[in-house]
Amino acid sequence: MKTSSSEILIREANSDDAEEVAVVFEAAFTPVRSIYRPTCETLARQTNHRWEETRLVAELQGQIVATVQFDQHETHLHVLGLAVHPEFQRRGIAGCLLDWIFAHASRIGRQSVVLETIKETGNVPLFEKRGFHIVNEVIAAWCVSEIHEQLYFVTMERTVV
Repeated sequence: MKTSSSEILIREANSDDAEEVAVVFEAAFTPVRSIYRPTCETLARQTNHRWEETRLVAELQGQIVATVQFDQHETHLHVLGLAVHPEFQRRGIAGCLLDWIFAHASRIGRQSVVLETIKETGNVPLFEKRGFHIVNEVIAAWCVSEIHEQLYFVTMERTVV
């Protein structure tokens, strides 16, 4: 059942949201960990990297049900870690978060929105429905899989008007 966009509040996260965001992120990513998970070396690099991004949350009836991060580059916004709690997936919530990012990119004069995904998760067709197209595909050497011999890291882009 699709949730009306008027029922979903999209806002920038604050420090009080950290616990709820962690719960959503863990719930959303646990099912895909059999498809892929970062190597120990990748996790160590991520821990040492200083990110300069903005985190958004989506609330439904006062509960945080989804989150995403994005960072700003000279020509585009880069989407990171889009996560919707499994109990709230397939309701259009991820689309509302992406729509907010598209509008923000347009407001600040960025030409496109870029994201990456692992092809084997099945997310590529979902992002294509939101107007993204594949701009690069390489072997995902930074992660491993319990069920796939080879994984592919796909970069996708959507132009914003």
